[in-house]
Amino acid sequence: MKLIEFITKFPDETSCKSFFKQVREREGITCKKCGSKEHYWLQSKGMYQCKNNSCRFRTSLKSGTVMENTKLPFQYWLLSMHLMTATKKTISSLELQRQLGHKYYEPIWAMMHKIRRVMSKRDEVYKLDMAVELDEGFFSIAHTLELDEFTGKIEKLKRGKGSQKKAKVLVMASFERVPEKDQKKYKQNTKVKYIKMKVIEDLAASTINREVSKSIYPGAETITDDYKSYNKLSEVVRKNTAYNMAYTKVEKVLPWVHKAIANSKNLLKAIHHCIWGDYLQNYLDEFCYKFNRRYFGTNVFERTIIAAVSNNWY
Repeated sequence: MKLIEFITKFPDETSCKSFFKQVREREGITCKKCGSKEHYWLQSKGMYQCKNNSCRFRTSLKSGTVMENTKLPFQYWLLSMHLMTATKKTISSLELQRQLGHKYYEPIWAMMHKIRRVMSKRDEVYKLDMAVELDEGFFSIAHTLELDEFTGKIEKLKRGKGSQKKAKVLVMASFERVPEKDQKKYKQNTKVKYIKMKVIEDLAASTINREVSKSIYPGAETITDDYKSYNKLSEVVRKNTAYNMAYTKVEKVLPWVHKAIANSKNLLKAIHHCIWGDYLQNYLDEFCYKFNRRYFGTNVFERTIIAAVSNNWY
């Protein structure tokens, strides 16, 4: 959906509220009190009322969705979802605040992070299968050097992969083999399908195995470099093939994870400039969500609203 199409379809708050109500009713409403799914719209109160005679609990239109407890209008939420999904890169919270003309930055920032959590919850439903490339990436994050209360000295900033300004991210990309007759078209013998990125606290084998078991089907095959922490991957997947990078070009063995790492780093640096480690996962989830739905076209906007309605946020 182009921006002008969005404005035509949702010109005001009423149209946005009406569309959100249609999606919610199509997906179904669950009573918080008794768990019933039978409701009717109470026009006089602008709320849903449970049909269970012993319950009659009322649910607001926003209750149980990502919009619960928010005072921001429906138009803000729908426009934000549109801009976050329709743009190839993304939009910053500060820029969205300017476009909306809202007085305060914090509510817009919080709204965008809630939408990113919606994207994350939706992608958590699926796992990668078949053949999966796997590697670690190191992303720059903001860090405030702390003062040691005993020595009175400021902590030293480490260098390299162990730096406090580097977050460790496990990157996974499933791919499929391209038939020989189509290799000229794709200019390579594999084609990427879906990706996942998970911020991890360390690179221990147990940590990596735990994340892999959450994100990849046990019957899948993984391809990695010969880093020692990948030695036990065969415990959680059917087979792991490790390549020695001293004798193999990385772009031949792990092309898709490295493209994902490079593209996500460039996007974060260009749009958000500086990210705190506590929120890095949300930004990576947004990147993966949009990448995994790159062929959805205009449907990705409505899919996001469905996810926002379907997830129980209470």
